[in-house]
Amino acid sequence: MTDLRVPQPLNAPPTTERELTARLRAHGKSSMGEFPVLQAALDIAAYARLQHNLPFPDFDAVIAQMNELSHAAGDWVAIYGTKPPAEEQVDWLRQVMHEQGNFQGAMQNYDASENADIAAVIENRRGLPVSLGLLYIHIARCCGFDVEGLNFPGHFLTRLIGDEISAIFDPFNDARILEPQDLRATLKRFHGPTAEMDLLFTRGVRDRDVLIRMQNNLKFRALRESRLDDAVLVVERLLLLEPGNGVFWQEAGLIHQRLGNLRAAVLAFENAVETMQEPALSIRVQSLLDEVRSQLN
Repeated sequence: MTDLRVPQPLNAPPTTERELTARLRAHGKSSMGEFPVLQAALDIAAYARLQHNLPFPDFDAVIAQMNELSHAAGDWVAIYGTKPPAEEQVDWLRQVMHEQGNFQGAMQNYDASENADIAAVIENRRGLPVSLGLLYIHIARCCGFDVEGLNFPGHFLTRLIGDEISAIFDPFNDARILEPQDLRATLKRFHGPTAEMDLLFTRGVRDRDVLIRMQNNLKFRALRESRLDDAVLVVERLLLLEPGNGVFWQEAGLIHQRLGNLRAAVLAFENAVETMQEPALSIRVQSLLDEVRSQLN
């Protein structure tokens, strides 16, 4: 799942919806090893502001802050001829991100939407586990470290892959390295005392999935608070990255149906039927499509 590429230089997002749409669609077509996770997150942050008619932050200043940390992290490569063990690599990331950059988990206003907006996270130096994890991944890649996000439920974690051993660490809690007993305790904290570890929880995920998980935080909170208009905007952003994702099309259809946007729901369900990978789910979506069509007639 991982690669050792060094990220391309960051660029300020374009300022028009047309250009941003094209940029996000281009990101969506990137191969697994070429997806520019931080650049795509910045572009999504810009697109979200256009959707909500909000002013852009100073993206040049935001990028300059990350470049400063990236250069500090890159100095590590010039000092050491070979990579040290994974735990020492994590310690270096902690020094750059936490001690120099002052990035910390957003404890006091955890549910605020700004904590899942990468531009605001960089400006405020506070974020969710997944948004901080995305930044750790970027900085680690600038060092040539082999790093990936994990499929851990409820609390995003990252793994630094060393030449001999790996280290799982928590980007929300100052890159603290987690041993197996820590992983079990974290799982139980979020899913109850009967929750048990599964190998799937420590499976690596695509960089694209890290960004999707960050957007899903915004979507779930909007749905929980009955902000359906906001939720459907998040799904629209996700569909720019993955237009062939039948689940996203189904979500768009369900939200539009609840909003009473029946024609938009029909279009979304039609796309869901065409793109859904699971036959059983496709049958379910066809049923939803027929239901909405009958309401239109």
